[in-house]
Amino acid sequence: GYKDLFNIAKRFALIDVLFEKDKPFVILDDPFCDFDEEKIANGISLIKKFSEEYQILYFVCHKSRA
Repeated sequence: GYKDLFNIAKRFALIDVLFEKDKPFVILDDPFCDFDEEKIANGISLIKKFSEEYQILYFVCHKSRA
């Protein structure tokens, strides 16, 4: 769970380095499928924070992760 959260944060850090001026949109395809409820809530909070700076397309397959 924490490893997956770290990997998401790492990818956004990489986007920051690669795209200094124009921020690209980001597609996330159910990145929290292996999380428990607490980590899902933390992950969604992280995505909300990132959405202040990025346009995010967030696909999910279960309504618990909406």
